[in-house]
Amino acid sequence: MMVQSGICQKSAAPAHCDCSSKRVQDSLVVKYLDNGAEKYNYNGPEWQLYCDSLISICPNISEAYQHKAIPYIKYGDYAKAFALENKAVEHDPARWTAYRGFLKCIFTKDYEGALVDFKEAQRLTPNSYEMDHTYFFYQALCNLELGNYKLAEENFKQDAIVQQEGKTDTIDRVHYNSYMYRGILYYELNRNSEAKACLLKSIKIYPQLPEANYYLAMIFKKEKNDTERKKYLELARAAKLAGYSISEDNIFYAYYPHQITLYEINQELK
Repeated sequence: MMVQSGICQKSAAPAHCDCSSKRVQDSLVVKYLDNGAEKYNYNGPEWQLYCDSLISICPNISEAYQHKAIPYIKYGDYAKAFALENKAVEHDPARWTAYRGFLKCIFTKDYEGALVDFKEAQRLTPNSYEMDHTYFFYQALCNLELGNYKLAEENFKQDAIVQQEGKTDTIDRVHYNSYMYRGILYYELNRNSEAKACLLKSIKIYPQLPEANYYLAMIFKKEKNDTERKKYLELARAAKLAGYSISEDNIFYAYYPHQITLYEINQELK
């Protein structure tokens, strides 16, 4: 393989590259991942072969480990996946710490481990995003699931601030799932009026969101308002039957916190 003189040179041994050079790393990522592994399905052997080839040339390229981990994440082989994700973080913590935290939060439900990663990610790249959500969003989810409600509420407030940061207009840019989960937090705290306000904001943005409709129905159940309870359960059921969902990229591989099923809705409608 010959890229440019002084970058990678062919020899009797495997290709020798200046692996400390960002330019070299980027060119190899394009060759072996963008134009190599990603031309194939991650289930196929070619995916792993391209990743392994890149690692053998430059073992300090973080993307190679992250790509190599993808099939293991999808299969649920988390021991192998996290061994590789840890290598990715080791070589580029600013880029992959938040992603590892996301995997811990959503895939393995290691909420305490995820909190550690997202706090570190916030230190490394303040107020950034992972998978369309702020670091504070994931911290809020973790604290919600751990029962740290006061911390979760503070995280949700920070999440909203970051999403609106730098905007001078009056457009509400808070994600509907941020409102939904904050509504669930208040539902669990029996702060029903605040819960309803958040869930209604979520539904205003995404009317077919099954979870927002379902948990709004659960609030009306607490209040013994059977008419409104049935109304929102029917809306949740219709949305589910029409194929609407929580609309996160990884719902086919992982169950999100408080995600509901058609069975649960039907049980409530009996």
